[in-house]
Amino acid sequence: MFILQHKLKMLKIELRYWNKNSFGNVHNIVLLKQGLLLGIQQNLETVSMSNIDGLICQEKIAKEEFDHALHCQYLFWKERAKMLWFKDVNRNTVFFHVLVKMRNNSSGIHRLRNDNAVIEDSKLIEEHILDFYKTLYVEFISRVQDIGNIKDFIGTYIHEMVSS
Repeated sequence: MFILQHKLKMLKIELRYWNKNSFGNVHNIVLLKQGLLLGIQQNLETVSMSNIDGLICQEKIAKEEFDHALHCQYLFWKERAKMLWFKDVNRNTVFFHVLVKMRNNSSGIHRLRNDNAVIEDSKLIEEHILDFYKTLYVEFISRVQDIGNIKDFIGTYIHEMVSS
């Protein structure tokens, strides 16, 4: 157990190092890219027409980099919100209850096919289900009218189940 714990600690350190070197601070990168883009756009306003082609190309590249940085920041906050949701579940009780209500509503029977007809009214669905089970159990109960007949009934019922 100690070896696994040690390996997990080492993995955590390596992942932090990799994250810092690969992505850095997402918020600082967004500010840096935004400042770079604004600087290029200000230079575009003051520069003469002869040097404008190079600045337009630089602006395009800076805008793409800024958009990428904004996307990384969006992903950061998206993941962060999921973490906060699991961490602060009790603080989101209204949202939790709405989610449960939605789940309960979707798990009910809202439509039922009866032969070729489709029943959508909840009262008709309830009546159809009740009638189905009443006729099902009445059929079995009619077979067993007295105690002496129960052994024969159980034997034929089990035989029917095995054969089907």
